[in-house]
Amino acid sequence: MCTVFAQMERETIAERIKDNMHELAKSGRWLGGTTPTGYKSTQIVGGVTVDGKERKAYKLDIVKVEAELVQDIFEKFLETNSLTKTETYLLQNHIKTKNGKDFTRFSIRSILANPVYMIADMQAWNYFESMGVEIYADKSDFDGKHGVIAYSKTIQKPGKANQIKDMNEWIIAVGKHEGLISGRDWVKAQASLKQNRPNPITSREAM
Repeated sequence: MCTVFAQMERETIAERIKDNMHELAKSGRWLGGTTPTGYKSTQIVGGVTVDGKERKAYKLDIVKVEAELVQDIFEKFLETNSLTKTETYLLQNHIKTKNGKDFTRFSIRSILANPVYMIADMQAWNYFESMGVEIYADKSDFDGKHGVIAYSKTIQKPGKANQIKDMNEWIIAVGKHEGLISGRDWVKAQASLKQNRPNPITSREAM
């Protein structure tokens, strides 16, 4: 009996969390945290109300120099199809992160995999629809200008790095910010990133 009630409670909590994500998706707002390279975040007046509580919300505005860097990273990666060659290019040209550090393959991958840069165009709509991702927006909202924003994208645990959930757990909405990378190029980058994943067998053999 206790097991049944515990399961029901877990399902109720999960449903409430999903409902909250839907409320947030209606706003299309950035909810804070680490601001992605290419943007600056400014708190907006009023915030977002979820579960009867008001949460802070932010708008993302483009930082021109950083936005051009993000576009260069995508261009170089799509040209070389290699994280290592993209990293080498950035190091050789003394191009630093927004925090003044050298780029690594990990930091490059994080930028390439972030849907916040993706322009909400028809290619974006078709991609997420084909992947079975929940799209909390009308097809007409994908106007080819605004960026995509993904809610319920990470698992956050105190003291640990955020883990990215499987894409089929995301809730996709059209953000209030301006996108930087076409849907076609963002999708191409994801396909290339899959090819760049280390082979587990090879990795074990190298140890």
